[in-house]
Amino acid sequence: DSKEAKASAPSSLRAKLGTDSVRNGVHCSKDQMEGERECEFFFGRPWNTTALFNNGTCCVIKPHAIPHAGTIIDRILQERFEISALRLVHLNKQMSEEFLEVYKNVLPEYAQLVEQLACGPCIAMELRQEDAVNKLRQLAGPSDPEIARHLRPKTIRAMLGVDRVKNAVHVTDLPEDGLLESEYFFKILHA
Repeated sequence: DSKEAKASAPSSLRAKLGTDSVRNGVHCSKDQMEGERECEFFFGRPWNTTALFNNGTCCVIKPHAIPHAGTIIDRILQERFEISALRLVHLNKQMSEEFLEVYKNVLPEYAQLVEQLACGPCIAMELRQEDAVNKLRQLAGPSDPEIARHLRPKTIRAMLGVDRVKNAVHVTDLPEDGLLESEYFFKILHA
């Protein structure tokens, strides 16, 4: 109960996020047996994807930016994107190479991009909106955060990017690639 939590543990998640005994901010299993049953329910079976594969684009929050995922997702929602699919995924090196293959002989930092994407969990999202690819590219900003800070200081990469490799998010470059990149995360890896 969040009222009880506000009195006895005011800095707890339940006290900060809850409003009553039903909307109490978080759910915790009563005991280990219930926890195992709940984990089996959520994670013990494949779920159908919610990706729609139309009018969309792909956004990947890179591993180094995961601590800022809430901020990034808030910005995306403020810009009126619909998140039609979201998935936490840990790409291995082969998957990372496969996803970034189109940049192999194009970007000098290709090898480092592959390593960065494979170094920890990332969040892949299918985002929908009219002209989604271009609008997300505008929100993300230039791929070099240093340039972004000078030219477009309110963009995601300007605020959260470190360098051209750790630039917070991967976003689809071309409108015709939005579907392909979403399919990679929500069809190919989902199978």
